[in-house]
Parts: sequence; structure tokens; C-alpha cells
Amino acid sequence: MTPTLSVLQAVVAWVAVALAVGLAVRWRGRAAYEGPADDAETAAQLRRLRRLADVAGIGATAAVTYRTGLGRAAQAGVTEAVTDASGLVPLGTVAGVVAAVAVYALPVMLVALVVRLATLPYRRAVRGFRVRYRDAAAWELERDGVGLVGVLLAAGAIALVPAGWPRVLAAVGLGLVATALTPFAVVVALWTRWPTDAELAAVADALPSGVRLRVVDDRTRLGSAFAAGVLPGAEYVFLTESLFAVLDDEELRAVVAHEVGHHEREHVLLRYTLVAAGAGVALGVALGVASVAPDAALVALLVGAPPFAVVLAWVVRRTEAQADAYAARAVGGDALASALETLADRRYIAAGVGPSRVLSHHPPLGDRIDELRSGGERVEPRAR
Repeated sequence: MTPTLSVLQAVVAWVAVALAVGLAVRWRGRAAYEGPADDAETAAQLRRLRRLADVAGIGATAAVTYRTGLGRAAQAGVTEAVTDASGLVPLGTVAGVVAAVAVYALPVMLVALVVRLATLPYRRAVRGFRVRYRDAAAWELERDGVGLVGVLLAAGAIALVPAGWPRVLAAVGLGLVATALTPFAVVVALWTRWPTDAELAAVADALPSGVRLRVVDDRTRLGSAFAAGVLPGAEYVFLTESLFAVLDDEELRAVVAHEVGHHEREHVLLRYTLVAAGAGVALGVALGVASVAPDAALVALLVGAPPFAVVLAWVVRRTEAQADAYAARAVGGDALASALETLADRRYIAAGVGPSRVLSHHPPLGDRIDELRSGGERVEPRAR
């Protein structure tokens, strides 16, 4: 089999996988949309469908890349070409690793784009998204492009470190650096802006000094609100633009206080440290093992990912409950409970977690509201 034929076969197979996944998602998405469930449950079903499709698509494209040997061929060919052209063996090694990672990552971007577009009309209907296909495609490519560049830079840097534990530690260290830079990446990957004076005044009481607010365009919302950043002066709360229209000031402050709670309790650092450590170890081990046994590296990653995802979800659920408690003390439990109910009615958040509860990053909405309604003494957020 010639290299050209292998590339052609791989590309055809990648496109076939993406189309198959997209058609399956569209079919199942339509069935969910036309089913008896209400909008909130339909939104949850569509979210689970996207997750399952992403996992299936990633697994299938990885299998195609492995079976064609394209990743190994790209690594060997680029390493040799760059080394011969530059006379620098380390540079050739780095270039080869980056090429191999890119070969595995690019079809994943294709699957993610197809899955997002396949579910868009139904998610738009049940969750009130004001998103066109063009906007969704542009944002998906922009977000994935930023992520791909980050992964390729990290892979190249790690490849310079000697194999073994030094490489693993270097990967974890780079992950922690990425944690600190997350807010800046979010600003690039999402369409965000600084708040207007009126928007800032509405939530200023819930924002301690040192925590900044950014407003996210509805067309690229990942959720209603989230926190990012661990460096002093670079801790952010991101709010979706339409929250200012659907929530009153007290509810807005409660939502902001919840996100501030993640900063106050160091949840942002904890979460991203776990992700960075997991991703760093995986990448470091993969690059270390791949030089000897490429197949073992892929198997190790696929086997290790599910248990890590379960553990991470459990930790995140715990931090969400703690952030709820912080908001209840800072602003009032009734205010946050009312905000959650409004957001659920508007389908900005899902009311239930369904069978994928073990992988959910939030406790069941009903449990959260009941806990918030039970009361809690209000306290002022500490100054930073």
C-alpha cells in the first residue's frame, strides 16, 4: 500500500465516520425532539446524545488513524524531512511528534463540528438559541482551532523532554501553566466583551475586588455562567449576555456569587489541576510509550479516560454544591434557587441529569433548589 493511498483511504474513512455520526445524531435528535418529553428533558437528551456521539466519533477516527498507520507514517516522514533539512535532530523529533498529534486531532475537530451542526436545529428550538449554522460553524472552528494550537504546542514542548517521568512532570507543569492562561484563551475562543456600566452596576455587590466580569455572546455560550483564572488580577466570571434580560438584579447577583464562590474556595485551581494532571500524565505517557509501542499508548489512553471522567465529574459536583452554599450565604439561597428555576424554565440549564448522572458535572437541579430553599445565613464576600 503506497503512502498516498493510505492518506486517501484515511481521509475518506474520516469523512465517512463524520457523516455517519452526523446522520445518526440528526436521526436520534429528531426523535428526541418529536418525543413526549418536555423541552427541559429534551435538552438533556440532546446533550447526552452529543456526548455519546463525540465519544463514538473520536474512538472511530482514532481507530481509522491507527489502522492506516498514518500517524506513525507522518511522525517518521516529518521527523526525517525536518532533520535532513535543518540538521537538528531535536527539531526533527519535535516536528514529527506534532505531525502525529495533528493527524489524530484533525478528524476529531471534523466530528465535533458535524455533531454540533447536526443537533443545532433541535437545541435551538428547545433551548431558545439564537444561532445560525454559520455562527455555530465559525465558533466551533475557532474554539477547536485554539485548542488544537495549544495541544500541538504542548506536544512539541513535551517531546523535547527526556522520556519517562521527566516527560510526565513536564506535561503536568505545562497543564498548570495552561490553567493560569485559561481566561485569555476563553476570550479568544469565545465571543466576549467587557460589561456595560449598567450590567456591572447590577452585579457589583457580588464581585469582590480582583474578580473581573466578562459577558459572553449568546451565540457561543457554553452555559449560563462559569468561572476561570487562578492568577491574582486575572480571575474572571463569565456571564451569558441574555442573563441580564431574563434575571432580576438579585438573581443575577446570586449567579455571580456562585461563580465567585468557585474562586473563593479555590475550585477553579482544583478542577483545572485535576484536568491538567490527567491530561499531562496521559500525554506524557503516550509520547513516552509511543516511541516503543504506539498501539499500547492508544490503548492506555482509551482505557484510562472513562474512570478519570467519572472521578472528575464527582469532584466537580462536590464543588458545585459548595459554590451553591457560598452563594446562599453571600446573597441568599432563595435568590439563587429562583435564578435556577428561571434558567431551567428558559431552558438555559437542564432540569435533570438522566442516566448519565455519574458523568454529570452538576447535582440534580431539584436537589440543588431544595438545599438552597432550606436557608442559610447571609454573609458578605471577603475583600481580595
